[in-house]
Amino acid sequence: MNTTLELFVLPWGVYPRRVLLYLSEKGLSKSPNIKITPVSISASAKLVAKGKPEGTVPVLKLPDGSFIKQSVAILQYFEEVCSHPDPEEPWQGELAKLASKESMLGRSAKERARARDMLSLTDEATMYFGFACHKGSRLFETREQMSPLASRFAFESCRKSLGLLEQYYAEQKSIGQGRQVNICDCALYSLLHFSKEMYGKDLCSEPELPNLQCFYQEFGQRESAQVSENHFPEQFQAIAAQWLPDEEDM
Repeated sequence: MNTTLELFVLPWGVYPRRVLLYLSEKGLSKSPNIKITPVSISASAKLVAKGKPEGTVPVLKLPDGSFIKQSVAILQYFEEVCSHPDPEEPWQGELAKLASKESMLGRSAKERARARDMLSLTDEATMYFGFACHKGSRLFETREQMSPLASRFAFESCRKSLGLLEQYYAEQKSIGQGRQVNICDCALYSLLHFSKEMYGKDLCSEPELPNLQCFYQEFGQRESAQVSENHFPEQFQAIAAQWLPDEEDM
């Protein structure tokens, strides 16, 4: 049986990027047991690659041929494997030995619950931001029924989730003060970078989000966060940053 995991990604996508950031921070991005396969976008806007099932990315193919198709589940799968490798699966032990951090969820039940709280809020913010894009960005104008009003409401919900995250980040040390990076950090940075650089929306620019601003600046200096100048495709980026006017803007 082939024991290599295969991860299908769109490297600049907001959900795949959180997994790529995690693998880099965990020290697993160069593991011989993980094959990272970039997908391409077809003329019909489908994400395609040999061996990839239909649907979105990221998708993780396991050695037995089954798939994990949600980014949070993929992150937690890697955490479980590295924390409790199956002795009957040698490749899991190899991954665990390669991991540079013991746990990116937390050592205690309390720490893990807190991390999952934060990850849930980040997922909410990402979902609301995605909905805002689909209803307000001209990138989707020819494919969906647009609604600037719905987009504005989604942005408001996104900001509420970020406001709750701000409280969590205010209660803990910053990365610059020596705090270990966790799973939520990877997911949150992916959202903040994606929204700002792809869609021209700086989600943590509000004065009431100083700790998220600090986090974004500090994480952006890490090796895992470095990307090329053409990380986001220009043909999409130029249109994505164009937003339909809302009545409040007129």
